[in-house]
Amino acid sequence: MTTLHGPPLDGVEGIGALTLGALLEEVAERFSTNEALVLDDPLRGGDTTRWTYAELRAQARTVAAALVARGVGPGERVAVLMGNRPEAVAALFGAAMAGAVAVPLSTFAPKPELSFMLRHAEVAVVLTQSRLLGRRFADDVDELRPDLPHLGLVAAVGDPSWDAFLADAAAGEGEASVAVDARMAATAPSDHGLITYSSGTTSTAKGMVHSHRAPTLQFWVQARIFGRHADTRMWTALPLFWTAGLNTTMGSTLAAGGCWLMQESFDPGGALALMARERATEPYSLPHQTAALEEHPDCATTDLSSLRCVFGKSAFARHPTVEGDTSWNMPVGWGLSETCAFFTAHPWDTPRHLLKESMGRLLPGNQLRVVDPGSGRRLGPGEEGELLVKGPTLMEHYVGMTPEECFDAHGFFPTGDAGFVDDDGHVHFTGRRTEMIKTGGANVSPAELEVALRACPPVKLARVLGVPDDRLGQMVVACITVKEGVQATEDDIAAFLRERVAAYKVPKRVLFFAEGDIPMTASDTKVRDAELVALVTERLAEARPVPSTSGDRQ
Repeated sequence: MTTLHGPPLDGVEGIGALTLGALLEEVAERFSTNEALVLDDPLRGGDTTRWTYAELRAQARTVAAALVARGVGPGERVAVLMGNRPEAVAALFGAAMAGAVAVPLSTFAPKPELSFMLRHAEVAVVLTQSRLLGRRFADDVDELRPDLPHLGLVAAVGDPSWDAFLADAAAGEGEASVAVDARMAATAPSDHGLITYSSGTTSTAKGMVHSHRAPTLQFWVQARIFGRHADTRMWTALPLFWTAGLNTTMGSTLAAGGCWLMQESFDPGGALALMARERATEPYSLPHQTAALEEHPDCATTDLSSLRCVFGKSAFARHPTVEGDTSWNMPVGWGLSETCAFFTAHPWDTPRHLLKESMGRLLPGNQLRVVDPGSGRRLGPGEEGELLVKGPTLMEHYVGMTPEECFDAHGFFPTGDAGFVDDDGHVHFTGRRTEMIKTGGANVSPAELEVALRACPPVKLARVLGVPDDRLGQMVVACITVKEGVQATEDDIAAFLRERVAAYKVPKRVLFFAEGDIPMTASDTKVRDAELVALVTERLAEARPVPSTSGDRQ
């Protein structure tokens, strides 16, 4: 075996339209009166907003018509900078209906990172909201505008600018609707439809250009992987700018005709109340969120008896009111932002013992090679090497790069992940060849933090590591040597980084080392990471627990 092939796409049932606009039209026609989105809206004093599929379609078409009326052309980039709210979903689909490229951006991003992404993606329109927690994004974008030569329109939900923006669609009425239909008819699955950003192994975020086919195929396939249907009421606070939030939660729930119970930002007490009131059937949370829900004082007395899709010995399955569907197991899979989420998977009805043994088989249309990272030699079953991928949900290229710069001569993408394939075609992931830290479900680039710390006045040397953590998977730890005669505290370093990077990237712990105590190579040019990890692990084991320095994620 030199190339492993997944099942052919043309033999897979349940795959519908493969452009974002057409997909929404299809599910809105099929599930017109079903509830699609529910939010207790902070911008409306906590009042509950409910949109059916018909209303979501209408709102998305209004956004599309407004964009067309404002002169947004096919292929132009429209950023969606919102928390989880109905208008964010309408904006994403509306941009696609207008023939534009939707660019969901992180609401965690501080202004320097936001400026980079807006400039890097050459964003022409920003659709945002007036406020989210302590942020006022329209003000942030206006402040950054002098450095954004491509930016024209900024409209914010909860602000008069949003009503004025939508009024442009109403002015055209039937003419605007015809224009939207024409844009959708001219859009092909192979056209660019989405740009997502993810922290890479470099000091700046990487932008991935995806065709319409990539997210829509993930929506249809993942709906089946998770066993979702029209009666699914899925709660999650995962954001739309992550591939898990976009595909695994929002997209696959809508493809099945289910309802997304939304939270703009994760709040455990609010989540418990929402799940109980709205009779959630499936919770989807990251491990640290699940722990926060279980530890909340209201958890034990909250009626969660509607939950069906819970698994094993999870916190939800242990809840005194829950009797879940014992035939349902949480799917397990492997993928990356470059593949727009899952590349391999075990579906919901896989026996539990198999879930623990591998990452599942290739999804339809996918191809995988395992190669020796030194020689490039293709490897056979049971031989561990670097995983190279190719398939219909693989990105077109990185923003600012050509496909030739991203893929090998055969069109395969080198993932930087290590693993092997067994004799039954199951893919096994054995580790990361890159330095990426996976914490609380998010990727954190050590290089990004180390570059930022070069500007921190007290810091002479900084090395950022990921160490195992029961709750987060990996905990981000900064190892610091300060300049001679200078003092700094853990809070000083954390406060400096909070102004420059997203809150979830700020190290949970900052450890200080005396000059010469961080182990270096003989040339003093590189840190000996294995030895440093051992020192960090020892110090953390000896230390008494301290409050988190990074604060809660939004």
